[in-house]
Amino acid sequence: MSGVLLAGGVIVTFVGLLVYDMLQGLINEEVRVRLGRLPFTILRLAARQLPEELRQEIYENEWVADLRFLLSEDAESGPITRLVTANRFALSLLLRRGGARTAKELYAHTAPSMREFTDIRHLPRNRRRRFHALTARLRELSALPVGNLDDGALARLAAGIAIACQALVDDRAERPAAALAAPLLSASHPLAWRLGLDHPAMLDLRRAHAHARLQMGHAVAEGLLRELRRDEARLFGREDPRTFRTRHLLWWAAAMAGRLAEAEAGLLDLEARMARLADPDLPLLRHIQCKRSWVQGLLGKVREAVEGYDRVTADRSRELGARHVDTLDTRHSEGKMFVLGGHAVRGRDILRPVLRERRRLRGRGHPDTLETAKYLAVARFSAGPPRGAVARRLLRARLQRILTAQIRSRGADHPDTRDTLRLLAKYTTREETS
Repeated sequence: MSGVLLAGGVIVTFVGLLVYDMLQGLINEEVRVRLGRLPFTILRLAARQLPEELRQEIYENEWVADLRFLLSEDAESGPITRLVTANRFALSLLLRRGGARTAKELYAHTAPSMREFTDIRHLPRNRRRRFHALTARLRELSALPVGNLDDGALARLAAGIAIACQALVDDRAERPAAALAAPLLSASHPLAWRLGLDHPAMLDLRRAHAHARLQMGHAVAEGLLRELRRDEARLFGREDPRTFRTRHLLWWAAAMAGRLAEAEAGLLDLEARMARLADPDLPLLRHIQCKRSWVQGLLGKVREAVEGYDRVTADRSRELGARHVDTLDTRHSEGKMFVLGGHAVRGRDILRPVLRERRRLRGRGHPDTLETAKYLAVARFSAGPPRGAVARRLLRARLQRILTAQIRSRGADHPDTRDTLRLLAKYTTREETS
């Protein structure tokens, strides 16, 4: 009996020692992991002292890389020494604020990255405020002496401004975009004479500037685009896809100048070239197809235009979503085409849900919302039975309110504003002669 008890005691003791050893290993591993995380936690606290524009770049690319080296076996020291050294490094950045001071000195002459702001149309209000703050920062930097900046820093500045300008144009803020870009394209500006107007970042800036001028109805825009196309063809080759964005704007300039047949042929050719690419720029391709459909509608090719619009709407709904800004723009363009072509009922049925979505997404005063509201008002007036003077006065009052908002946001000489004036004159004439 005593032998059995002795054997049982040995077994219990053995199991206890085994469990103790396992628990000790787990505890040691837990302590090691937590101690290893401590310097990274301290480093994240130190990173909060950095300007937001530089936080990710300095924290991830410099500080974390240095800390990982100090904790690695490449540091050629024992584990305790490595841990002490790593914590001392992190604490020095947190308590002495030397890293923050260095970063702020760098921030004073470093352009913020704008890569996350290529499309601001769906951004929430706080992110839009951030975009405008960074754009103001870019404007300040572009006005500073740049003698101490290398070409890389200048290229980053030009690229950031090009992104901001194009984002503003896409958001229908053409006047601020043109005002931001124009001074930098002067031959006397350091960006122009240091980088050269054919630098890739400057090519993007020139395109954004020309696009803004085109949307504002400035005749000079077509000449700017032709010069840009020549420079891009010389640098990249005439058939290089990097020239397609400029070429599509050039054909759109022809359409806005009334050369519809030329614009249709150019857009169809460009669409065919893009379709042959293995990996085409789909957003650009949809823009080309939408513009081509609009031109065909103006040419009276309604069937081809409707087929094109329906295809783009389906593709954009699948790629971006049915309520995306670009999808709504396609539907607005088709509805406007029907209204102008005398098919008010079809135009009204398309524009009614577009206005509802644009009010929800963009607000009542956004230029896109105002344009849809304008043509929906005309469609409703034209789609019903013969209207009297009261209905015409109500329409005129609606157009007058839209005109006031457009003058305030886009200027009296903007094409959309002039179009509203044309409609006001049209219905005023009808009222006076009735």
